[in-house]
Amino acid sequence: MPLREELLGVGERIVTHFATGGEPPFILYQYLPTEEWKVRRDLGELRRWLEATPRGINCAAISLADLFWQALDESGYLEELIALEREATEVSDSSALREVYAAVGEILREPPTLPDRVIAEVADYDDRTAVFLYRAGALYPAYRTSTLLDDLRGRLVHPVTLLYPGRLSGEYGLRFMGRNEPAYGYRALIVPRETSV
Repeated sequence: MPLREELLGVGERIVTHFATGGEPPFILYQYLPTEEWKVRRDLGELRRWLEATPRGINCAAISLADLFWQALDESGYLEELIALEREATEVSDSSALREVYAAVGEILREPPTLPDRVIAEVADYDDRTAVFLYRAGALYPAYRTSTLLDDLRGRLVHPVTLLYPGRLSGEYGLRFMGRNEPAYGYRALIVPRETSV
């Protein structure tokens, strides 16, 4: 099965990086949140294409949801945060919910930070590895993916592709999970997944 056109473009940028060197590309593969399972299939197809001969590029697929839950569990506050979120939801207390999400965001920013955890996941891979970050929706609304990419840039010497569940607003605005106001600070190539295919 041939790769989708936009995926082939992502793959070719990664291959070109390993052929010519230079700054590793940071790519944001934007898709509608309802297409999560299709995008995971896309990721599998792209990984097989990159790993096949003659390209021979290793792929590290990292679940941000797994790292998110790992951080919360290690913090010792997981059960308390779940109880607080449940209570705030039951009484429709948006202020209390914001406090819970702020607390979760703080946990993800404390050492080891979320970017630290991503880097640790890649530590055993060789230099000829492409990194794919998926299940970013788990971070909503506590942690912004633009922050994650900014913190990884310069610290991670591999090409990074973030699978981004959200909506494109204009050419460069991104609405995480389709809910936030558009953010324009991404320093990554935005590749939208075409929905007509």
